[in-house]
Amino acid sequence: MSPALQKVLEGFRSTVALVERAKAEVVAAAPTGRGPGRPVAEALAAFEAFLAEARSTMPAWRSRPFDADWTACSRALDETGRRAELLRLEGSPAGYEELYGVLGDLLEPLEAFGVARDRFGRRSFGPRD
Repeated sequence: MSPALQKVLEGFRSTVALVERAKAEVVAAAPTGRGPGRPVAEALAAFEAFLAEARSTMPAWRSRPFDADWTACSRALDETGRRAELLRLEGSPAGYEELYGVLGDLLEPLEAFGVARDRFGRRSFGPRD
């Protein structure tokens, strides 16, 4: 693998790690068999902070061969940020079922990172989590 490609892949990995951390933070608001889950406002604040950090790492993997994936991921971060802001302004979902739907809608744009990961090739990243 060329040093340039290695640098792009490392940048992408850094961004993906932050996106995954953001997702884990917000999903922690969902109730489980063990407890009620993290307060939605707290989980959403952590989610938005990790997304902002992920956004700051995007330039590290911008490269002409991956421009379409980079653009899709950038737009996904923008859309997810917009949805998170709406959730923050509108308040917490009313109940358990509504929360799961809201979280699914919130995370949906971030699927672009999974698509990009598949295009980069699984060998470069190891098994999917």
